[in-house]
Amino acid sequence: MNHRQELLHLLPIGVRRPWGGDQRIAQLRPQLDALPPIGECWEVSDVGEEDASLHSVVADGSDAGQSLRSLIEADPERILGQIANGTSPPRLPLLFKFIEAAQDLSVQVHPDDELARRLGLGPWGKSEAWIILDAIPGATLQVGLKEGWTVESLVELARSGQDISKALREHLISRGDIIHLPAGTIHSIGAGILLAEIQQSSDVTWRVDDGGRVGLDGKPRQLHLDQVLMTTTPPSIDQGPIDRPAEDQGWWRPICGGPIILDELHGEFQGRWPADPRCFSIVVVLKGQLHLEGHESPLGDGDVRFMLPSRGASAQGLTCQEMNSSSDSWVLCASSPVGVR
Repeated sequence: MNHRQELLHLLPIGVRRPWGGDQRIAQLRPQLDALPPIGECWEVSDVGEEDASLHSVVADGSDAGQSLRSLIEADPERILGQIANGTSPPRLPLLFKFIEAAQDLSVQVHPDDELARRLGLGPWGKSEAWIILDAIPGATLQVGLKEGWTVESLVELARSGQDISKALREHLISRGDIIHLPAGTIHSIGAGILLAEIQQSSDVTWRVDDGGRVGLDGKPRQLHLDQVLMTTTPPSIDQGPIDRPAEDQGWWRPICGGPIILDELHGEFQGRWPADPRCFSIVVVLKGQLHLEGHESPLGDGDVRFMLPSRGASAQGLTCQEMNSSSDSWVLCASSPVGVR
């Protein structure tokens, strides 16, 4: 039986950043009209209550020209799926973007859900995950604190004007690496990296150190050391790239058990889409071709789509989207747990 789930093609949003580049994102999305330097390309976004320019707009089809925000407010079940303990008004809980770092980013941290709500910063904190798409030789990420260091001792080091890199874990990375960053993880992206990021729908960033950089307005960017001290370091985890299964074929789930579910596919596969059809998912084709049953045209390199829930899905009888992929495919599926909104 054909259980076709509707796909929305959304217009990408270019976001200027002082550390951004103008090469690899421009190749990926040549249609962007944002002024350089472009550091981020937001592909699926419903972030913020004041700046509608950061809300994704449907590119084509019957909903062309409408924002994802307006579609959610008009019919949240159609766009988000089964909602429990929902926000009011309803909002999309995830944001998907591409990031190009021509320079090192700031050392930063994000609040968790409880802290974000307590401070009136929105319904969610910001857990995230990175998928490395390209990196120059020797490129690194800083993720987590070295043994013996705490947030308090890190902030003390920053206040004294000393180099804080000695407190941070540095990880050499390469194309294909996946890194999970629960809220409260101290982190920074190094220069020369292009990555895909799936995160909670929040743009709250607290900087520990910015290397003396000035912002796009020519002024030094604000640090947030008092706020950083309010964060809670997540339980100890392996903060480097996630180990892959021995058989790197077919779907596997590197991230789950929190607000983000990430599935990844390499190679040829025929079967069901991995996300729960009762809620939305984000389809990302990084390489190769993906054909979803009931859709005439396959998706190819660089395509991102928002997959709506199946209207016939229930806990008793899930109606899953069928699919098949090419032998050279690299595909991501990002979703939320049912009931986590």
